[in-house]
Amino acid sequence: MEVKIAEYLVSRGYTSVSSSIPQVRVFFRVDGGLAMVVMLIDGRNMIMSPEAFRAIKAKTESLFQSKGYTSIRLFSLFMTLNVMNFGAIGAREDLSWIIDLSSGRLCIFDNEVVDFDGLRYGLEQLLEEDRGSGRTIAQAVSGFFLFNKAPVTLSLILLNLIVFVTLSLMGSTTDSAFMVEHGALSLSRIMANFEWYRLVTAVFLHFGLEHLAANMLALWVFGERVEKALGRGRFLFLYLFSGIAGNGVSLAVSYLSGQNVVSAGASGAVFGIIGALFAIVIKNRGRYAELTGGRAVLLVLYSVFSGFSGEGIDNAAHIGGLAAGLLLGFILYHVRENPVEETDSEGKEAP
Repeated sequence: MEVKIAEYLVSRGYTSVSSSIPQVRVFFRVDGGLAMVVMLIDGRNMIMSPEAFRAIKAKTESLFQSKGYTSIRLFSLFMTLNVMNFGAIGAREDLSWIIDLSSGRLCIFDNEVVDFDGLRYGLEQLLEEDRGSGRTIAQAVSGFFLFNKAPVTLSLILLNLIVFVTLSLMGSTTDSAFMVEHGALSLSRIMANFEWYRLVTAVFLHFGLEHLAANMLALWVFGERVEKALGRGRFLFLYLFSGIAGNGVSLAVSYLSGQNVVSAGASGAVFGIIGALFAIVIKNRGRYAELTGGRAVLLVLYSVFSGFSGEGIDNAAHIGGLAAGLLLGFILYHVRENPVEETDSEGKEAP
């Protein structure tokens, strides 16, 4: 695993430098005037005290200072068979993660950064591939559901599927009247009966299998990445708020145009996730996981303009959800980057 991690860092533009400490491998890359430094610490056969770690950290910083770097961001990756061997360090150092080799998982404390230089996604993929080698199909399936890194995304997809199958057994999901009776967004019903709950229920309804499949595929592709970045609770809030905001904008456009448009779908929520992902890329200086700033811009533009190229698409919900997600992405990811200091020394798997 150490070799794979080293190769991954090199593929991300890092260069290996010699270290006088046998258990520590040092990698760095320069971003403007900032030296991004990663210490890969092999802790399989040792227990490191906070004092010893501070000494290693100071020695590494002095190495780069001697090379003329005045701005240094030092990050630590501990590889260990026992997380608690580095628990005292992880609970105090915000720029560090622990790789639990016994379970093949990345462990992140509440006080630690949720991502560093966009490395988290790739590291988790390496560990997941390592865990997956040699497993039976049954083990792979059970592991997918028990240890999924994006449980909220998976749960939302399952909920949408359950709602769709249930309604399909009761009637036609392509029938507007049927969908209105079961919670779709309708200006006339809201104005006449104050049925504001439709702003929420419409998020989980879809007009036909094609509509459902398109939204669920996008939810899985983008939701997994954003959930890892924000955490489960914040991601769920993002999904619901963006969906409601998208439906709110759709309702306002319907009111102003004087047309009683019937709409439904998770598109507003999905566009909110795309907006949040764009904000996260910006917050990470134009790169997050495999996404660069240019790709993120193209993703947003393609998503918006593809809505205008088809018929029967609620573009107002798309734009409303996108704007809400972009705003929430800046707010929520900022909170995750600056967490409150915790006194609990127990580690936990990253949300």
